[in-house]
Amino acid sequence: MPLVIPPAPAQSIDALRAVVPSMVRGPLLARVAPRLSAAASEPSVAASVSPAQSYKLYTLGLSDLATAAANGFRAAELSGWRHILVSGQEVVSADVSVDSTGAYRFAALRADPSAVAVQTEIAALGQDPALANVSYDVSLLQIPALGVRAIWLHDASGKATDILVPVAPVRSELVAGRRYSPAQFTAALADATAKILANDDPKKGSG
Repeated sequence: MPLVIPPAPAQSIDALRAVVPSMVRGPLLARVAPRLSAAASEPSVAASVSPAQSYKLYTLGLSDLATAAANGFRAAELSGWRHILVSGQEVVSADVSVDSTGAYRFAALRADPSAVAVQTEIAALGQDPALANVSYDVSLLQIPALGVRAIWLHDASGKATDILVPVAPVRSELVAGRRYSPAQFTAALADATAKILANDDPKKGSG
């Protein structure tokens, strides 16, 4: 079965389209994606902007990372959707956040190589016959405290082991493009996680 990338909610697309006019007026889009900026400056285009690809963003805190392998990353929270906008060779990503009330808000516009890296990796994974027999949901897992981002292939049925694929740039403990099981992924980051948590411990230094 192919990889499953659920369609973005209409509210997320609407939140993106609502800020397109201000994006066009801003300096970032004109500088990094002039063709896209020029096209989106047309009101009719701005009102109907359609991302080339959209995927869920999940965020995982350090305190939950140690147990993530055992509980299937259930502590990871849906933080929003990333929409990829493409015009020729120009690629930018636009993030729309979603809060606990279900409200969608535009969060960030980025022009960085990781958007292309994620697209390329998802396409490669989708063509891999070794994954053809499992219906994996595709999303991007972020661990902000470690600066880690990984494509997360999740089997909702629980019959197959989840797969995590780090996206460059990566920490030295991980290899971009390598496939990790949840246990391997958390083990690779265990020492870095422990050090940061120890430094943040309010009891540190108390006698």
